[in-house]
Amino acid sequence: METNSKLAVFFDLDDTLYDHLVPFREAVREVYPLPEGSLNAADLFYRVRHHSDLLWPKYLRGELPLEETRLLRIERAFAEYDLHLDRSQAEAIQAAYIARQYTIEMIDGVRAQLERFLTAGHTVGIITNGPREHQMNKIIGLGVDKLIPAERIFISDAVGIAKPDPEIFAYVNRKTGTSAAHSLYVGDTWDNDVVGALEAGWKVCWYNPRGREPGPNHKPSYTFVNYKEFSELPIL
Repeated sequence: METNSKLAVFFDLDDTLYDHLVPFREAVREVYPLPEGSLNAADLFYRVRHHSDLLWPKYLRGELPLEETRLLRIERAFAEYDLHLDRSQAEAIQAAYIARQYTIEMIDGVRAQLERFLTAGHTVGIITNGPREHQMNKIIGLGVDKLIPAERIFISDAVGIAKPDPEIFAYVNRKTGTSAAHSLYVGDTWDNDVVGALEAGWKVCWYNPRGREPGPNHKPSYTFVNYKEFSELPIL
């Protein structure tokens, strides 16, 4: 990043500002306790995320209702591990999962970093995929709405463009009067966050706390595993 210039610093929401695994693990424990030693809830969760990413384009095209998309991702992830989940159990897990996402907490160190950029006068915001009301409820639950004004919160369903389409990043630049050359995105998902933002000409900080392998053909500007490490990156 160039020094002595104001930046646009935008963050992903899910698994970047809070740990998405926590509400999922609690929901599964309530509805469908996993057999002892059979499976790590984190592994199951990331298969849910995988199927969500596969199904999401169909939802965006209007081929699947939102609730069906959510249930199918759970059913397909469980099926991979030969866990027999009926529709009522999938509905119960989804309901418990949603309810717990509104009482979440920021990952350690996140608030300090948001405040750091805000205090320095940079343009700080959120770009997240998902339904508007659902994502806003999480943002409110975290208290992020007290730090970041509504006009700097961009939710895919409200905008009509979703990551990884580079156009959502270009849209944010237009709406905030910022430029791609002075924009940085912070996110955890390789395809949606890293690839999408790089293709839009932004720099990217890849949050990778679980040591996932990078994809081909793209290189993040920075990679970090926790927000203490993030605070030490030569961004400013």
